[in-house]
Formats: sequence, structure tokens, C-alpha cells
Amino acid sequence: MNFRIGPENKTPTDGVQSSKRRMHTFQLDNLNPQQVVELIAGLNSDAILHALSGSTLRVAEEDAEAVSIAISIMNERKPGLQNLDKSQSRNVRYDISKFHSYETAYLQERLSDAGIKFKITDGILSVPRSHELEVDKAISESERALEAIESNQSTAREIHSGRLAPSCEICGRSPAAPLDLRRQVGMVVVMKTYRSEMTLCNSCASEAYKQFQKSTAIKGWTGVKSALMNPIVLGTNTINRNKHRKKLQGG
Repeated sequence: MNFRIGPENKTPTDGVQSSKRRMHTFQLDNLNPQQVVELIAGLNSDAILHALSGSTLRVAEEDAEAVSIAISIMNERKPGLQNLDKSQSRNVRYDISKFHSYETAYLQERLSDAGIKFKITDGILSVPRSHELEVDKAISESERALEAIESNQSTAREIHSGRLAPSCEICGRSPAAPLDLRRQVGMVVVMKTYRSEMTLCNSCASEAYKQFQKSTAIKGWTGVKSALMNPIVLGTNTINRNKHRKKLQGG
């Protein structure tokens, strides 16, 4: 759960307490009125059940950890919150201290690409309220990106251990095996060499092999160095393709 602790344009309420849930109690004596308003607004925004009586806050047991973190952060930043100015009140803040490093890097890149001004201090992301929806979307995308990476890593471990057969990176079919292909483009003075390393099924590998060989056979002869290297590139591709077939056949 991303517990948003920034101020909201909502009238704080005491929430709704469920008698069927175990409740945890917090004393808010150390928070100033502005901080209390901010905390309650965050609870309302995240639909966290709560009840506020004086300086005593009660929340459901399962939400206690998130609320405890939010209160701790507020206590650490009391001077800044007490001197909150109008420009700060127009910002929305997110607690991203628990984010994976990849999530944080992905989020920063997305915000920069979108031209959104942001600041990260001690795990707190601050952005203009006018970009709140865009930031919410970017955070969701960063979470999905991390999930995709973790899923790919898990699949790679399964394949490496032999518990899962690899699938073709192009069509998704199995069986598939790694194939290393090269092609080169010759020029009068220099040459360019391109390399592809992919896990392919037999059908996709056959098509890739034909394309690489055709391109090299047509464009790889211009220039002395390129002409000398071209037969080697063509031969290496043929050797690698034969090895690929044997791997698919279990050889």
C-alpha cells in the first residue's frame, strides 16, 4: 500500500470504526494541529478506518504499521510542517521509502520525461498537486515494471534449474534455445558488425538465420577488411544455427 501523507482538499472526519475489528491506539500529543489534519486526510484518502477523540487516534490493527510510519515521519519533520507555507500546501507528498531501488529509478525517469518537477527527501516524494493523477499513474507503472522484472527473474531461475523449458522470445513457443547470429555491412574504409543473441524456436530461428545471411551476403563485401571477414561471419552463423538445431533436439 502506498500511504499518501500529503494534505488533501477534504474536510477531515473521524472515519468509521468497526466493532468487529481489533483496534490499535495512537497518542497524537506530539503532533501540531496541521499535522493532525494532514494525517486524518491521508487516512480518509486511503479509506483507512479510524476514530479520533481528542489526541487519541484508533485504527484497525492491520493498518497500524502504515499509520505508525506516517506518524513517525511527521514527528521527524515537525519544524518543516509547523512552518508550512502556501507553496508547500499545493504539493502532494508520497512515502516511497519502502520502494525498491528500481521502482524509485523508474519513477524518477517517468517524472523527468513528463517534465514534472519533484523532490525526494528521506524517502518522501513531493510533487505539485496539479500533477497528482500523473504521479499516481507513474507509481502504478513503476510497481508493475518491478513485478515484470521479478517475474522474468523467477522464470529465468526456473529455466536455469531445468524445471521450466525456455520459450521463444518472438512467438512464445517451446522448445526454444539460445541462438547467436551476426551480420556485417561493409563500407569502403570501415565496416559495421551487428550481433543478435536471442532464445528462439526452430521456425523463428530459421527466419532470423536467413535474414542475417542474406544481409551479410549482399552488404558485407564492400571494402577489403569486410570482404576478408565476410566468409567468417557467414560460416560462424551456419555453425551456430546447426548447434541451435541440436539443442532443440536435445543434443
